[in-house]
Formats: sequence, structure tokens, C-alpha cells
Amino acid sequence: MKKWVVSALLVCLATGSLLSGISVSPALGASTTMKRNSQVSKPVQKPIHDRIVFNDYQVAGLSTGGWNWVKNDEFILPPDTPLDVDLTQTTYGSGTNVNRYEVFLDGTELTAFRGEKHANQSTLKWEVPRFTIPSSKLTAGIHTLTFVVKDGNAQSSTVSVRFRVEAQNYPFIYEGEKPTGETVPSGGTAAIFGLFGSKSFTSAVQGTWKLTNKTTGTEMRSVAGTLFSTGTLQKGEYELLFLPDDGSLTPWSVAIQVGLAELYLGKDENGQKLSQNQLITAPEAPGSVQLYSPFPGRWWVNGTGQTLTDSQSIEVAIPEMLAGMKINVTFQPNQDQESSYDWMSTESTVQIQIPGTPEACGPASATATMDVLMQNNEKSSLLVERQDLYSSDVTVRLYQNPIHLIWLTTAADHVKYGSEADDEEGPGVWAVDNIIVDSAKLNWDHTALKLSSLNPGRYKINYYSKREPSKSWCGYIQVIEDVPPISSAPVCDPGEAGVAPVPTKMRFVSKSGKEYRDGDRIVVEGESDLSDLSELELMSTHVESKGTKRITLNKSSKTDRRYVHIPNLVWEDGKTPMGAAQGQGTMESSNEVEISYNDDVLTKLKPRILRTDGEKEANEGVDSLDLKQIIDFHDRKPGVYTIKVTNTLGYQSCKVISYLKSYKKDTDFIEQEQTLTLTIDVQ
Repeated sequence: MKKWVVSALLVCLATGSLLSGISVSPALGASTTMKRNSQVSKPVQKPIHDRIVFNDYQVAGLSTGGWNWVKNDEFILPPDTPLDVDLTQTTYGSGTNVNRYEVFLDGTELTAFRGEKHANQSTLKWEVPRFTIPSSKLTAGIHTLTFVVKDGNAQSSTVSVRFRVEAQNYPFIYEGEKPTGETVPSGGTAAIFGLFGSKSFTSAVQGTWKLTNKTTGTEMRSVAGTLFSTGTLQKGEYELLFLPDDGSLTPWSVAIQVGLAELYLGKDENGQKLSQNQLITAPEAPGSVQLYSPFPGRWWVNGTGQTLTDSQSIEVAIPEMLAGMKINVTFQPNQDQESSYDWMSTESTVQIQIPGTPEACGPASATATMDVLMQNNEKSSLLVERQDLYSSDVTVRLYQNPIHLIWLTTAADHVKYGSEADDEEGPGVWAVDNIIVDSAKLNWDHTALKLSSLNPGRYKINYYSKREPSKSWCGYIQVIEDVPPISSAPVCDPGEAGVAPVPTKMRFVSKSGKEYRDGDRIVVEGESDLSDLSELELMSTHVESKGTKRITLNKSSKTDRRYVHIPNLVWEDGKTPMGAAQGQGTMESSNEVEISYNDDVLTKLKPRILRTDGEKEANEGVDSLDLKQIIDFHDRKPGVYTIKVTNTLGYQSCKVISYLKSYKKDTDFIEQEQTLTLTIDVQ
């Protein structure tokens, strides 16, 4: 019987197989067959694996009888877990001794883990530094790791350890309050689009939910049960972990991202990540720009007709005719109706600057003509104001008080009577001040631009025909919210020109009376510093209306004394509403306030005109700025908050230019800007 056991062991050494039912089994080439007492009297000359440890659990080693034993199929590795390996092995020699090791996974060598050690000693025992096999190499199922130890005399010993990697066994998790629909995969991302929002998740089994703020690492909530609601989450990144009560199930997790959908320049997430309203430069036209989002949704390119739905990417065509223009590309992700907010924008926008010089405004370079249609009020007719306007650098002034409806179109009859009339140059791409306008400012087939959708002011308008790219138009249009001036001789009439402003420097005044001017920096170290910023008032030069004043139209006549009443507008320095416009016609002032955090725009206050039921109402702005509330709403994150105020002052100028025996009255609206930038460093 003893001979049979020895013979069986020798067969194992030769074939590498193991006999079931024997608790101490030799590995192939692990040692030379010997009697139990030979380990004491004579050292083994072949290399030996003294000890092999997986994740602090010993799976192979040298027995007291001199055999290498292997615990096959006893080690089970949890899913998605790396494997730490510790080796201790011995080689023998004379003079310089060499101790080498090699590792094979399922018959393929892991060359990154090969190593050796040299020493001048006959017995060289080496505790190999721990190395780790990543979980990505260890798929679910049975694996074999083979360890080979070699010496300098070309002798070696091999030990093979068979082990099992468990498969992932996630619980079924559903989005919403009922366990229906598609399951949410573990390791994915659940998005909440907007500045804040909430989500609910349901599990088919009992367990514990844990919500963590990934930025701070703080655990926010821990709830036991099958249903979990995040509550209102502000913009940021979070992780939700579900630990099933059933120990045989794998923990489930998902990342929760709150904010606008991310956009990338390129075909995937390896491209440049773009921020909201970031300006990127396109390659030389003609060409294209590829944009990508990790989420499917709807894309549209303002004013050009390029749209895509249920897509993660878009290739924006850049035509040559739009050289020098700026295009806005907007992306709106698909979102469940339950988690969307009608009043909160979920759109991500980037701007594309097209290299080159815009087309000049002149008849030599543009071949299309334009008509102007006006409707004074809801019940009046749509009438042709101007017809066959050629491209020119001369400003065309359009008067309407109050402004109701003004169209600039390729064909007046087409706008009035629809497709029955010829549309002449046809649909086009329109630009205002070198920015391609949104389709909302165009008519149904892009043959007309709604000038009344713009605020009163002077604009450079470009039109490019989609049907015939060689046809275009360029000109300057000034929309004036006033009645047309009375025709007269070429002289500047009283009240036709405003007074030029002499602006003072802008400044903010805090609650405590402190003044802050352009370039100042405020360091916030505590609650008192922040409280002082709760009522910031803007002091600047602006237009103030003092009622009306009567002026005489013809001062030289004693019999024909005609009078007219006009707004009595004056320039004043003092408290100014923010995001408001003052004055009209001959003297105007407005300001825009932009608040940003580390270059990300948080909010803007812009002057605009609100219209409800056909009535016009001016935006009066806000009297003071509560910066403390804005910083608190932003979780009082440390960093640099910036307030930038742009104050625009404008007035109508008039002068009569004489040349030889001719006279020409030249009127223009002159604008000047001043800015105030204040930085707040929150510690």
C-alpha cells in the first residue's frame, strides 16, 4: 500500500495532476521524492515554494514531510476584487545564488510580475514583495495561477493553485417609487438636469441605502427599506449605495450627477470638456465641429436648420459664407416628465466662432434686397415701410411708439400672403451683430427677421440665402421706440439730440456703508463679512426722467409759435437699479450684472422689455444685490466670486455737415461703456 501511494505521487509530479481524497498532495516539480527524515539530514537541492498567500489566506506551503501542499478550490474571490499575492521561496547553490520567480494566469505569463534576487549564500530564502493582480484580469469563473521558482543551475519547481472568482449578483433596482420598468445597472450614472432636483429608487429586496456627497465625502443619509428618495439635491456629484440584507447579493451603487448635461468637443468623453456658453473656435470654413454628450437628447444649431433628436452627438456644418460669425449650439437632454421642471432651464449651450472676416456692408459685395413691414398695434394692418433696400453702411432708422411688430424680409408679399407669393431670395441664415440668431426670431420659413423681438437699438444685420449662397445682404438697422421726427429743413431740431454724459466711476455700497470700486477685492473670512454683502447697492451715472418739458419748434417766428412736449431726461450720479434700462430716444442708459464663481456664470441681470397681452412693460431691475444669499445657495463653497457690471450710456447726436453749397444733417446714436469688476474671495 505504501508503494502505491509513492507511485501515485510520482505520477502527479510527472503529469501535474492531483489525486482527490489525499489531503497532502505534491505539486508538479515542487520537490524531490524523499523519506520523511531526509528533510532533517540532507537539505533539498531543488528550488522550493515555502509559502504562497492569497489576500492573507495561505493556499500553498511546505509540509513537515518535505512536500509542497496546495489548497485547490478552497479560495473564493469576491467579484470585482483585486488579488494580493505574497510569495516566500528558497533556492540552493554555491557561490553566487539566484532566486527567480515567474507567474502564469491560466497558462499565460504575467510578465509584469517576473522578478529575481541574487546573493552570496548557499541557501537563499526570499520573501517576494507583495504584488497585486487587478480585478480586470480576473473574470468570473475558475482560474489557475501557476508559480515557477528557478535557480542559477536551471533547476525549477512549479506550484499551481486553482481558485474561483464569484460572479456579480446585483439586486434589482428600479428608478421611481415602484419596482417596474427597466432596472438601473450598478456602476452607472443617474442624471438630474438643472440646478437642483431629486430622484427616487426602489429595490426588489430589503437593504440599506446610503447617500454620499462625492465632493466632500460626507454621508448625507442612511435609510433601511426598499424605497429611497434623495430629497432635493443641489448641483454637484453624489453616490448612492445599496447594501442588500441578503449576504449572497452584491452591493449596488450608482453615481448621481446634478447639473446641466456635459458637452465634449469630439466624438466621445476623451475630447475637451466644455463649460456652459464656452466659446470655441471652429477650423477654417468650410468644415465641421463634432460635439458629444454622455446622454441622448435633442440638438439644434441656432438659425441654420440643423437639428437632431435622440442623439448623443452632432456634427455641426460650418459653411464658408459664415466666416467671422458666431453660432450657438444648444443641447437639451431627454428627461422623464416626473423629474423635469418647466421653469428651470436644462439646456446646455456652446458658442462656435467661425474664423475669417464678416462680409462688408456695401452694394458691391451683396446682391439681395430687403423689405420692411410694420404693424403699429394688434388691430392695425401690416404695411410696407421700406422696399428694395440694398446693402449699405448707411443706417436705416425705423420708428415705432410703442414698438409692436417690425419685420425685415426678403419679400413683403410673401410675409403678408404666405406661400402664395414669391419668396424671392428664399429662406436664409440671419445674423445680428455677427451672431447667428435663434429660429425664434425668424418667421415660419426663415425668410424674415423679427426686428421687434430685439430691444431698441442699432444693429448690423447679415442675411445669407440657403437657396443661393451667392445671394446675401448686409446693412445697419436702428429701431427707435419713438414717433417719426417731423420733416424739416436740414437743421438739428430742438429735442432731436441728447446731452453727452460725463460718467463718474461706478462703485458698490455695502450694508455698512463701505464703498467698493473697480478692481477691489473682498476677503470673506466669517459670517460678519458675508452679512455685510447682503444689500449691495450700485452707484453710477444713469438717465433720470424729470417728467416732460416744453420746447418751441420755431423760435424765430412771432406768429407761428408751435410747441412740443418731450421727456425731460437728465444724467444723474447715484443709486441705480441693476439689470434695468432708463430713458429712451435721445438719452438712454442700461446696465448688465454678471455673477460668476471660479469662471462659471451663476446668474445674470439683463435689461429687457416684457410684453403681456400686447402691453409693454419696462424691466425695472433690482434695487440691491443680495450676494450673501447667492453664496449661501451655492453651499458657501470657498473660492472666488466675481461681480461684473457693464454700464452702457448712449445719446442721440445731431450735426449739419456743409460741403460747398449742399447741406447734410447727420444723426447718430453714440454709446459708451464702463465696467466695474469686484472679486469676493470666500475662505
